[in-house]
Amino acid sequence: MKDEHFGDLCNLYFLGTISAEEMAELDCCLKGSQDLRVKFAAEARLDTNLRDAASSFEKKQGASISKVPSRPKWQWAMGAAAALLLIALVVSFFYPGRKREHIARIADLHGAVTWIGDGEQAEGRLEIGNELTGGTLEVSSLDSWAELVFEDGSSVWVSGPAVVTISDGGSGKMIRLREGDLSLDVSPQPEGKPMRVITPSAEAVVLGTQFNVSASPLSTSLTVNEGNVQVTRLADGSVQEVKADHRVIAALEHESPFQASPRGDSVRIWKSEFPRDVRHGSLGFGAEGRPNELHAGAHLFRGDHGETIDPVLLYTAVVGPRGREMQPVLLSKGARFRIRGQLDQPYQVDFGFGTHHARGGLSGKFSVKRKLEPDQDGWFDVELALEDFVRMRSRFVESPAGHELVWLWVQTHRKDVGLSLSSVELLSPESK
Repeated sequence: MKDEHFGDLCNLYFLGTISAEEMAELDCCLKGSQDLRVKFAAEARLDTNLRDAASSFEKKQGASISKVPSRPKWQWAMGAAAALLLIALVVSFFYPGRKREHIARIADLHGAVTWIGDGEQAEGRLEIGNELTGGTLEVSSLDSWAELVFEDGSSVWVSGPAVVTISDGGSGKMIRLREGDLSLDVSPQPEGKPMRVITPSAEAVVLGTQFNVSASPLSTSLTVNEGNVQVTRLADGSVQEVKADHRVIAALEHESPFQASPRGDSVRIWKSEFPRDVRHGSLGFGAEGRPNELHAGAHLFRGDHGETIDPVLLYTAVVGPRGREMQPVLLSKGARFRIRGQLDQPYQVDFGFGTHHARGGLSGKFSVKRKLEPDQDGWFDVELALEDFVRMRSRFVESPAGHELVWLWVQTHRKDVGLSLSSVELLSPESK
């Protein structure tokens, strides 16, 4: 196959207009050529970067365009197509055209949630029931979330911080997750038009199932609870069929293992391990270069539900059970969290965690506030019973007992008081 034709197929794929026959041809090309898989992976990363730039255009007006080194003709063709997409989004920002069709609606939301559709930021208050065209949803903080429901009933829970772009074109629904966590319940899709979920390191092809995705710039973790999902690692084009009660991790570096494996039996105790379980924050290193603390990272909160307020500075550290061999962590009635770390001074601290249904999707977020008094050396050691935490939304399960722990956050507001974590443990009800 000539590079030009392969480039044409890739253009159609990235623009979301590829037909079922063309998709089959592209799939055949990728399976038959390592060189084409490498080229496709490179263009996937380019396409993701361009779309990310387009979604944040209004934040970067006036930015200069850097010169890039020369590239092969077929790459220029694909880059030009992606650039035309970017230009189209920019034009729609300044010269809105005809109204686009709605493809989804907001079924629920909480906290700092922003919608950017048709190239411009949504004005006014973003509310439950708002209908959406294709565009980008930004969920800015750990205690924020949104639920999107497509016209066919497929639902997507987006847990912050996350950036996700949705579209629904001739080749089916497309969801691009730049970072963050999704829980999807996908209705049966039309033949030849699967839903595609794309992250910086993987692509999942879905016909109808329930699964959870967690993405960072370097890797993607996907857990299937019902049905089957085909996952492609973009670094090399390798493909895994992930069936129910299995998970797979796709990293950018193709030397890493890429193999679907059973989730295993759940456990009821857990202790954080750095850097494996870090979700947000920066690592501090102790003797012999080993990570021994997680420093809270700073980010801005700009208001709930699209309201405009003076930005509030938050400092947040987030941990969660991760790793290829990590079994599901099940919360038990009477269990406790033990959290150890440091503060520069006495201060009110927010604690919270998110859960999934056992072998299922998002079930709730829970939080509690405590005034901490560090000792003379700046250390704190606090235990919080599961029953101390309150659900953050009435539609969430009343008790987290019997549900799987996904992540836990510790946060201070407005002031940097040197928050860091040295360990987080889930203790069994029987432990003293």
